[in-house]
Amino acid sequence: MATGRTISASFLTEFDKQVIKLCDEISGAICDSISDIEKKKEFKKEYGAISYTRDAGMGRGGGKLQRDAICTRGRQGKAPYSNRNLRWHPLIVAQEAPNFAKEIERIEIEGEGESQLLIFVVKDLNKSEIRYPADKVYEMKERYVALPKHWISHVDKLKHWNDNLWTQNSCVIPALEACNWEDSVETYAILGISLAVELYEADFNELYKKIELILQNQDIDKNVILPSLIFPKEKENIVKCPVCLLNISKNLEQFRKSSRLSTWQPAWNHSKREEGDDSSLQIMHVNPLLENKIRHNVSNVRYGHRWCNVAMTDHSLVETVDFMEFIVKAHNRCK
Repeated sequence: MATGRTISASFLTEFDKQVIKLCDEISGAICDSISDIEKKKEFKKEYGAISYTRDAGMGRGGGKLQRDAICTRGRQGKAPYSNRNLRWHPLIVAQEAPNFAKEIERIEIEGEGESQLLIFVVKDLNKSEIRYPADKVYEMKERYVALPKHWISHVDKLKHWNDNLWTQNSCVIPALEACNWEDSVETYAILGISLAVELYEADFNELYKKIELILQNQDIDKNVILPSLIFPKEKENIVKCPVCLLNISKNLEQFRKSSRLSTWQPAWNHSKREEGDDSSLQIMHVNPLLENKIRHNVSNVRYGHRWCNVAMTDHSLVETVDFMEFIVKAHNRCK
């Protein structure tokens, strides 16, 4: 399976750099809003660090905000998925073509043995064919989608590919995780505001005005008006976990009868145990992601507790609450 970094992870177009730079500016404004020096350093390290890469970098790369807001989730497997990539990456895969991407013409495989490389063939506005090898698809000028029909003729070969081949061809993102650059930036901004206000005691009104001004003055595309109409305006809309409606600074220890038991962890590996705590913050989509509709946007993305996020699985908030209501009634716990 693909086990390494996304192919061409360190390569960015000038456009990519502009968008990440805008997020960097937002991160800087948020840091400046935190008065306590130690808390400011903590925010920068854990959340606000920026890596000028497609996958938020390795080790001490981008912070949680970059990984959650502007990058797809980490993936591995016997498939050409990127192990994190920018959410506006121009090549997606889907079961059916969404209306926000053009179909590619075909897929070819070039090379032999350990040098095999996927080639994605598209047509430009003049109907001329352009060939993009896996390590160059980030240079596509428009968003394209590869469908099941494009892979079918290569199945017998692809099913025998080894880990190295998948890693050197990890170049696509799932359609359901894709969004436009402005969706990523606005999501970065609102998640950052929620963290700064609720965890680091920043002043909401003052910070909101700063971020609003930064968005208004973006010069990436003057045809895009930011902040958009769906950008939240009320503090209460962004500092609460969507499921339990407790503020994200509140933990869920009151619902655990005994402390979480320790388990053996290799001393030579970095421990991620805290990420599995009930109250650890995770990115949540109030309505589940879909392949044919962009839902990674500022109206649908929030931070919430891990327990709440796991409870939702891939259901909407309404479906989740309805199921919880059913369980409570089934156990005669209604008060």
